[in-house]
Amino acid sequence: MKKVVFHIALAGLDLLSRLPFRLLYALSDLVYILTFYVFAYRHQVVLENLERSFPGKSDSEIKLLSRQFYHHLCDLLFEAFKLKTISPEKLKKRMEVVNPELVNRYFDEGKSVIVLTMHYNNWEWNAILPHQLKHHCLLVYNPARNLRWDAAINQMRERFGGELVSTKKIVKKVLDYEKRQKPTLTWLCADQRPLANARFWTTFLNQDAGFFPGPEALARCTNFPVLYQHVEKVKRGHYRIHFELLADSPASLPPDEILHRYVRKIESRIQAQPEFYLWSHKRWKHQKGAQNNRTS
Repeated sequence: MKKVVFHIALAGLDLLSRLPFRLLYALSDLVYILTFYVFAYRHQVVLENLERSFPGKSDSEIKLLSRQFYHHLCDLLFEAFKLKTISPEKLKKRMEVVNPELVNRYFDEGKSVIVLTMHYNNWEWNAILPHQLKHHCLLVYNPARNLRWDAAINQMRERFGGELVSTKKIVKKVLDYEKRQKPTLTWLCADQRPLANARFWTTFLNQDAGFFPGPEALARCTNFPVLYQHVEKVKRGHYRIHFELLADSPASLPPDEILHRYVRKIESRIQAQPEFYLWSHKRWKHQKGAQNNRTS
């Protein structure tokens, strides 16, 4: 029975992905009304995250941000469906890389790079990066519990030439490509909530927050240049990607410096336009507790 339901859902997803954007956004508007006003999906989580992150904002400002966030979140859902059938040419027009030369010059030098980003604006459409950059793109992800959906979603994400690699296998994969002298771009959405016993803690949006040490460890052991990727929303369904250099030689930096730079960068971007961050995520669920944690 579960298999039948899965295939019906997959067929529905395929149908939705073929609708023109104007109809998808009409559906998004409807889902927004249901999500925000009827079902109040994770409403308390969103409000608490916003209130703690922006203690200086009034109740009316917080409510406005929450509405803007939910509207954007619904757009993201329907935009993600498009990955199943949209052509690379059309997606490139909607997900433009402003300064690809910053990344491509490392490829020309035979160097691999690490790109750190966050759950901000449209992160799913980063699947188009292999069509815009020269490196072989390794897209790091956490596998879903449902194996059927995990395979289906990954097939959509890999349509454009990127290679999905689980967090547990990324180090081995990167080193294998280095032995073959094939420059890679390791893409990490590095703002997920880590385990409660996270080693690295800092102040993030006025709250203690733990971060995965993996990006720092990978950068230091490989000494690959580390770049930050910011996704800017130009208008509905159109985004621009900006790359910035975080560290050219990570191994020469003090411990945790890369994570500190990354956190401060994403924090400043969120503060500038908070409505585009993933506020429904329980980012601050765990509390700082271990005595040996490092702080900023």
